[in-house]
Amino acid sequence: MYRLFHRIDKGLEPVSNMFKQHVVAEGMVLVQQAEDTTHSKSETPFFVRKLIELYDKYMAYVTLTNCFANNSLFHKALKEAFEVDDAIEETLDKVVKLLSYINDKDLFAEFCRKKLSRRLLFDKSANDEHERLIITKLKQQCGGQFTSKMEGMVTDLTMARENQNNFQEYLSNNPSPSPGIVLTVTVLTSGFWPSYKSCDLSLPVEMAKCVQVFNEFYQTKTKYRKLTWIYSLGTCNVNGN
Repeated sequence: MYRLFHRIDKGLEPVSNMFKQHVVAEGMVLVQQAEDTTHSKSETPFFVRKLIELYDKYMAYVTLTNCFANNSLFHKALKEAFEVDDAIEETLDKVVKLLSYINDKDLFAEFCRKKLSRRLLFDKSANDEHERLIITKLKQQCGGQFTSKMEGMVTDLTMARENQNNFQEYLSNNPSPSPGIVLTVTVLTSGFWPSYKSCDLSLPVEMAKCVQVFNEFYQTKTKYRKLTWIYSLGTCNVNGN
């Protein structure tokens, strides 16, 4: 269907709207299931996990070349489908309250932290405000210690955007150390995030220069923090002519 309608001027708009409506419908089924479970209190509903799985499922469709080919209309449709409305927020309140029935809250917190890290680092989060909303509700229910690392992770991403802007300004004012390619670096605070393995790689000359230039920039910001590069979490876009 995508291949057929993308040849027509504005032909993808109705397709993306149908896609959005379908995702919303599936999401509301999860909302209703969570509400039913909350009322019965027969088991702890994993509403957030199911919602993440739903998002991952349809994000895969959006990014697949033979499906929606990363088209911006479908990215927008998916994002809008996951906007938190009053009904979902009310359900989140009920689900979070059921955390009192979980015996191993530390294990649950670690599970939440790992899932949150993937959403934040791989840009799978629908909205930063929604992440903060969930964390706030968890904090109200379980206390600040339960959510302190998750709050730190979201703050890290906010600071990373500011840091990236400062890096671009640094390159503008100092053209000589330019890495020559577009470089985006996300600086994380190790104590907040899950542990990631660091390995020594023999980088191509162009990428090695990127690392060198950013290290030089970072030293102008602070001399008391050491950067450890986690290449396994990086991505590289190569455009062919």
